[in-house]
Amino acid sequence: MSRVANTYSLGSPTRVCAASGRELRTGDLFVGALCQDIQTEEFCRQDYAPEAWDSGARPAAPLELIGSWRAVVPDPNEKRKLLLDEGSLLDLFEQTGEDVASADAGAARRRAVLRFVLALILVRKRLLVCEQSRGGTMLVRPRGVPRPPEGPPLVEVADPAMRDEDVALVTEQLQSVLIDTGAPSPAPAAGGGA
Repeated sequence: MSRVANTYSLGSPTRVCAASGRELRTGDLFVGALCQDIQTEEFCRQDYAPEAWDSGARPAAPLELIGSWRAVVPDPNEKRKLLLDEGSLLDLFEQTGEDVASADAGAARRRAVLRFVLALILVRKRLLVCEQSRGGTMLVRPRGVPRPPEGPPLVEVADPAMRDEDVALVTEQLQSVLIDTGAPSPAPAAGGGA
């Protein structure tokens, strides 16, 4: 059985606008973009100054935009913390479910794998509630949203039937983007244990 880490921060801000090359300083607003290279299947992150993003700047081929969020460049000397809040994590999940007309079969599969893994993460974090599973599909709803018929229809998340090597690859790729390796790690809890 595989495990998915439960600490998520989409890496440290690059501190450089991918479109203009302008330095993004501590306290500056920026737009973070989670991308996947359609040739290598590697995930990466690009950051943009808000004015560049609002003017239409986006990752260029062979990168495919998976999702985006807005944040503030943190102080690099502060303790490592969650850079992507719960709402942004849910937004990223929703964005992976949007149709991408230009996506080929490989890109669509990569998006489905990422969506499934994000759904598992969100269920574990109790941000999504899994109402049922049937025929390889999870039916979920955001926590706090009423069940149908009072609320909207449940969201379907297809199980992409990942093999062990798929799980290992997506876990490794997500860790390279989701875990902030550039900031100091929090001190371990006293007393050890696990």
